[in-house]
Amino acid sequence: MPRKPSPPAKPRRRPPADRRAQVVQVARKLFAKDGFEGVAMRAIAAGAGVSPAALYLYFPNKHALMAAVCDVLFAELIAMFAAQPEAPPGKDPFARLRGFMLAYIGWGIANADEYRLLFMMKEFHAQGAPGHRGPPGPDDPQLGAALFAMLEGEVTALMKSGAMRKAETAMTAEAIWAAGHGLIALLTTLPAFPFTPPDRLAAFMAEMTLRGLAARPAPAL
Repeated sequence: MPRKPSPPAKPRRRPPADRRAQVVQVARKLFAKDGFEGVAMRAIAAGAGVSPAALYLYFPNKHALMAAVCDVLFAELIAMFAAQPEAPPGKDPFARLRGFMLAYIGWGIANADEYRLLFMMKEFHAQGAPGHRGPPGPDDPQLGAALFAMLEGEVTALMKSGAMRKAETAMTAEAIWAAGHGLIALLTTLPAFPFTPPDRLAAFMAEMTLRGLAARPAPAL
């Protein structure tokens, strides 16, 4: 008598933390591709293999899910900043800050869609996304604020050492951020313009910015 085929094995149920991470990963891809307004929660649930009802157990609304995606992206930038080595004693004091700038620009160019999610999407930020100076809390670490604090901390250290001319630390950090942001925006939104190769242009822009902030005049470029 022929044996009945065994029923297909049920997929192993993921732990809640894994399911949540899967939802965030799918949302990251869809938001980057179609924008915040162009993605429905139902589509995210389908891509993550969960029911729409289950999705709302992890995120009460799309804004909360987008905030979780931003946290993942900010965490990537924080890890890159943290990996920059300290400037060796007696060497170029701006080496670490230059590393911050070039890593940020390189990430923004390589991840243009995700960069737009973080910094260029009015639909999300108009709904109350936390600013870069928002105070972190135990339930809301505000990784964007932590990333900005790393930049401002490096600026503060350079001013204290005498390498960078004195000014408001937050304003100086914002100016450095604006320089990098502007270059990323140009390179990613005007692909038809014959720009200098991005790595050379980024290095030159960073050098000009840092020379302008140096306490002592630097030789000509």
